Amino acid sequence: FGRCSHLLVLGDNECGKTAVLRTLCREIIRTTTAAHAKLVVVDFRRSLLNVVEPEYLDGYAMSSPALAALLPGLFEVLQRRMPPPQASAEQLRTRSWWSGPDLYVVVDDYDLVAVTANPLAPLTEYLPYAKDLGLHLIVARRSAGAARAMFDPLLSGLRDLGAMGLMMSGVPEEGPLIGAVHQRPLPPGRGELVTRSGARRLVQVAWSPAP
Repeated sequence: FGRCSHLLVLGDNECGKTAVLRTLCREIIRTTTAAHAKLVVVDFRRSLLNVVEPEYLDGYAMSSPALAALLPGLFEVLQRRMPPPQASAEQLRTRSWWSGPDLYVVVDDYDLVAVTANPLAPLTEYLPYAKDLGLHLIVARRSAGAARAMFDPLLSGLRDLGAMGLMMSGVPEEGPLIGAVHQRPLPPGRGELVTRSGARRLVQVAWSPAP
């Protein structure tokens, strides 16, 4: 996430998307301190419950009302971190006009969250400044219907700004969802990692058991 701020995970049911998020959450905790990383978890199926240790958890939303209550605080923090008009070149280079932890927004089952009015849509305006704001989005979605869903403003913004993509098991009929990569049937936990440059690498995600 130091080189690429965001990750989009696409795959069929039971392919291991939630396991990917669980492993990533635990790796963020293992490799940082609570002073340097806070996680906001959106988890309508409660599959990530108790995965993030309390000192790292900046918010947990298991329903639409819980998410509606959580988001204003997140948006307020991001707005305060936006570069001020009077920021000097040195401040812009070193990102020194604010201090605090990087924010990791982890969304499982994005297709359940963005049903009609998408409460996460306002995050789209912060995506171009994500590196300056210490913002990282880690989003998992079913690949069924993903070709249509990629027109969603937030997913489209992630793709246009070169987010990494992990293409897990799926059917090629959905077409190229990230870069020129078509999905194909794969074992659970396996996927093609696609970088901003278009480089592709077959990976097997480490297994991390549920709590």
